[in-house]
Amino acid sequence: MWIFPLIATVISALFAAVLMRQYFARRNPANLVWSVALVIFAVGSACDLAGSISGWTPFIARLYYLSGAVIVVGYLAAGTLYLLAPRTIAHIWLVLMLAVTVTGTILLATASVDQAMIDAGDEPGWRAIDKPPLLTVLSISVNSLGTAILVGGAVYSAVYRRFPLANILIAAGALIIAGAGTLTRLGQYEFQSIGQAIGIIVIFAGFLMVSRAGRRPAGRS
Repeated sequence: MWIFPLIATVISALFAAVLMRQYFARRNPANLVWSVALVIFAVGSACDLAGSISGWTPFIARLYYLSGAVIVVGYLAAGTLYLLAPRTIAHIWLVLMLAVTVTGTILLATASVDQAMIDAGDEPGWRAIDKPPLLTVLSISVNSLGTAILVGGAVYSAVYRRFPLANILIAAGALIIAGAGTLTRLGQYEFQSIGQAIGIIVIFAGFLMVSRAGRRPAGRS
């Protein structure tokens, strides 16, 4: 099913360009980090698209798993921290995410891939990766903490009326994507790309609300 990965790829790439342009206009670091997160999402969706059309390869499988399963939620959370939290906290989280990105890249580059499983084409290519335990721990930790930050940011925004609907949409979109990812782990692979396409649209709706507010968030340190 290639149409939904195509939608997710095009939408996330276009949205990344919009947010980057807004960053250069207003210098809001949240827009810059969210733009990077959307580029990462676009890369993952493009890998899914390539795997759906021409078949998976070990490289596509590794790149998809890094971008889609390990780091994207963490960078979305970094954008929320730059919007709502003291700058020092946002910096610390971003440094941690850069360390996770480097570590995940190394672990995936050295992980073995079952070529026979890829050639069979019965399951998505990332299922053929022999994932090291540390990679699994990183993936679970980043997605759990990142989702908690996104949801916590939505709650904080609702209580203190700082972009409440925007952050609720961002958190809801991330949860839709995460829910689709959970279904794939249960064998429901067809919901993965559908959830990604819907989730990224919901997330970007939240981004636009923040950007249109046109004001610098308070509470910086």
